[in-house]
Amino acid sequence: LTYNSWNKTKDTDIPHWTKITTCVLECANEIQKDLAKELQESPGRVSLTFDGWTSKIMTSYFAVTGHWLTR
Repeated sequence: LTYNSWNKTKDTDIPHWTKITTCVLECANEIQKDLAKELQESPGRVSLTFDGWTSKIMTSYFAVTGHWLTR
């Protein structure tokens, strides 16, 4: 969706937040299935790293990174 000041965007041009949520969740589920399959087929181990931090406004974050070899 591109917004141009000379071509006003109408409310009906923007998907409802529930539609966007549904699409994002469907995509995440598909990625999770693909990742699970890839990890099951990996010939070795999975190495994980973890990191946690807090922003200046006290929002907490936690990250997990995985590394593995493919065939």
